[in-house]
Amino acid sequence: MPTTAASISDKERISRLRAMAGPSNGEVTAFTDAIRAVVFRSYDAHVLPIVRATWPEVLDQPFGKKLRFLACNLYASAPYTVLFCARRKPLAIAAAARAGDLLRLPGGALSRAGGLSVELLGRFSLAREHRRIILISAFIAAIDHAFDHCMGDLPPAQRELRIKGLLAGTWDPSQEPLRERSAPLALTRALQLAMADGIEGEDRVVFEAALARVIEWVESEVKGMTGVPDPRVLGHRLAGVEGTIDGLIFPVHRYAGESARQWMYAVSMYTQMIDDWIDYADDARDVRTTPVITGTWTFEDIEAKWRETVAGIEALARDGGAKGDRYVGFVRDAYVSMMNEVMEAMIVGLAA
Repeated sequence: MPTTAASISDKERISRLRAMAGPSNGEVTAFTDAIRAVVFRSYDAHVLPIVRATWPEVLDQPFGKKLRFLACNLYASAPYTVLFCARRKPLAIAAAARAGDLLRLPGGALSRAGGLSVELLGRFSLAREHRRIILISAFIAAIDHAFDHCMGDLPPAQRELRIKGLLAGTWDPSQEPLRERSAPLALTRALQLAMADGIEGEDRVVFEAALARVIEWVESEVKGMTGVPDPRVLGHRLAGVEGTIDGLIFPVHRYAGESARQWMYAVSMYTQMIDDWIDYADDARDVRTTPVITGTWTFEDIEAKWRETVAGIEALARDGGAKGDRYVGFVRDAYVSMMNEVMEAMIVGLAA
């Protein structure tokens, strides 16, 4: 019989998630830490100045810490993972991946080699991509927060108009007299403008398509809040799940193929599923239902999606040219480690 969230305790829900994912492999730490170091530097260089200019007081508030975690530890991880699994990798990554694969290095050595390649990549290559990855990651976190937590007294339809006007540049946050509302929206708009700076040609087409998915997400959120039935029975989650990924694909679209996009969709769906699973008790008190509340997403569904994403990262690594099981296992273990970090942050409320 399927296990619904309502059928077990809060403690058991969390325990099952942890058991499902299993422990992280400590050998990959050098590699995952190197990714974090690159992303943190990008955040400090490109996002922090915008935060200080638009909403400086948030740095002393819980969301200031949450914004950094969501942008750096959650969203930015996906594009970097894609770079390590792409058929056409950046030179520093391609050299490390090929050497690690052919030499059949043990896990610790692979991790150190991968960490070094990430460090070289962060300091000497792909400056444009690093900047775009962290800006769009912060933008996703900021717009979600602004919509959900900064306009609570506004009707859903009015929230939709505000966000659409903000993105189109037809509504200025300075017109809003309440600082707690205007500042998050000003940050969101400033991040959007920074992302768009210097984009042209094919990049512009991909970027505009990603922004169009943001509009779809806003519209779907309003439908969910106002009780419009979702024909997919997913609580209007799909637009946010896929729209987030289309945004994160944008900075690395020259490297990412369709198989990478589909894998990232699955990871995004899994993340939404465990978020709803963890938040079941709080969401059950809200007017909006989720697929976990209705029983559409059971623990067995979450478990199946987790297995799909793990198998998917292995397939991506092989599709990107990996031949040895040791290297494929290393890529898988790095993914599991980073996802465990995100799950634990959700459990304590940092990434919720």
